[in-house]
Amino acid sequence: MKKAFVILLIIVVIFATLLGVVVNIASKFALFDIFISMTPTTTFLSKTNVLVLGVDNAFGHRSDTIMLLHIDPDKKEASLISIPRDSLAILPGRGLDKINHAFAYGGAELSRKTVSNLLKIDIPYYITVNLSGIIDIIDSLGGITINVEKRMYYVDYAGGLYIDLKPGVQKLSGKDAMGYLRFRHDGGDFKRIVRQQNFLTSLAQEMLKRDNLLRSPQLFLTLLSYLDTNLGSKEIFGLALSLRGTFELGHIKMATLPGSDLMVDGIYYWKLDENRVHNIVQEYVHAKK
Repeated sequence: MKKAFVILLIIVVIFATLLGVVVNIASKFALFDIFISMTPTTTFLSKTNVLVLGVDNAFGHRSDTIMLLHIDPDKKEASLISIPRDSLAILPGRGLDKINHAFAYGGAELSRKTVSNLLKIDIPYYITVNLSGIIDIIDSLGGITINVEKRMYYVDYAGGLYIDLKPGVQKLSGKDAMGYLRFRHDGGDFKRIVRQQNFLTSLAQEMLKRDNLLRSPQLFLTLLSYLDTNLGSKEIFGLALSLRGTFELGHIKMATLPGSDLMVDGIYYWKLDENRVHNIVQEYVHAKK
């Protein structure tokens, strides 16, 4: 139960880069928060990289969200690099393909190896989240407030997808929130990534409200059923502590891998700019400008 609880904690932080409080599932909120503030992080986790994958089964068994989290507990710094899902990459044992296909072929482990080879860095850990579970999570929270930036309408009867959102600040149900995330008809993957970041920031803010944090443990058990990771309890706890300190200092940087459009036999790819990708890795992972 302790490991399960800390896993839930870390997911909110990674996707929204926000962590102001930590929840004790036994409701001892204040004492646990004081313990977190006083506990050193270096004994739990050293500087490392974690691959974060969001899998949306509505679009096949592929990783719809791919992010690299770099954390440096000693410096209280973190970086989050988004990797466009259509990026052309070499999948070990498969050859050239879209990077999000790695999860379909070999799960989180093949995705981890693919991103590690692509960025030329060691990535020992991964965390996978089933995005379909967001519907249940948001409904458990009573909805989520989002500023829908434009009219969004799309119907796919075969795929069972119906999106009908009007612009403006509004409280969305779990189903409508997933429609906001899944909308793909406004100019490509980069707008979707920005929309995703806005959504997850709002989700974290909603979850970190005290009323939701002290709610029935059923909410956290719901979250747990959608998570998978190869991090041990010690590493998860260290990661949570490190990200907390990083957020408080405002030492979180974010970037998206640059490139250009590429069509091959009628199939769209995102061709990464190797020089610019190298520069991003140097700055965001190796701290060299």
